[in-house]
Amino acid sequence: MPGRPVSAIWKNNISTLTENFDLWWSNLEKHIPQEGCDVFFRADDIGYPGKQFSAMISAFKKNRTPLALAVVPAWFNENHRDLLFKELGPDLDLWSLHQHGYRHMNHEKQGKKFEFGPSREAHVIHGELERGKTKLNRLLGKHFCPLFTPPWNRCSAETMKCLVELGFNAISRSTNVSPQPPENLPDIPVNIDLHTIKESSPQKGMKTLQKLIIEAVESGHAGFMLHHQRMNKTSQLFLHYLLGKINNTPGLRIKDIRNML
Repeated sequence: MPGRPVSAIWKNNISTLTENFDLWWSNLEKHIPQEGCDVFFRADDIGYPGKQFSAMISAFKKNRTPLALAVVPAWFNENHRDLLFKELGPDLDLWSLHQHGYRHMNHEKQGKKFEFGPSREAHVIHGELERGKTKLNRLLGKHFCPLFTPPWNRCSAETMKCLVELGFNAISRSTNVSPQPPENLPDIPVNIDLHTIKESSPQKGMKTLQKLIIEAVESGHAGFMLHHQRMNKTSQLFLHYLLGKINNTPGLRIKDIRNML
């Protein structure tokens, strides 16, 4: 998987970011609903471990925080599986290994990117989803979670129908996207983007991140989306800091996505 551009938000000194964030975070509690807020983390584009992946995983290990890992079937094989398990460690309870598309390839000639979008026929969609699930079941065994994350957080209604037919328990997209999933396919959406914010400066990027966190917390559901290929040293250090903050803030309940179904 080639390197990805790093958001401007992380092109800053970590001490500057955390000092400003400390002041802002002290006022976050007033935005937490009386009934509290569920928090979960999902990392996309998982294919094989590397240094950036290791840095991300170490933060979740250190903070004993569960993470949903969205694995692209076409990028995954026995060797990658063995390296992944070695990196994750003997205790695999923290990790929800699930399916992220099939090839993570855009098939739309115009408009927004979709791997499983309106231009694809149902039997083709069903076939690729089934091949991906079969492969991950074979490679991951009991550690495979029947959850589906579509690339770019969007897919067609036909795709979701196929997911139900193939025995998937849930889907995870972005908030407020269409079409709506069928009743028997719960949606566990992400609404906070850590690594693909497109603002042009660190200051604007941090304001966007803070706005996303407040809106999510006020809704009672905060789903963080991560992309380890877009992480640099600053964002890696910030992730440790953020997980510590969340773990020590009353009213924020970190959840394993498997327990949210």
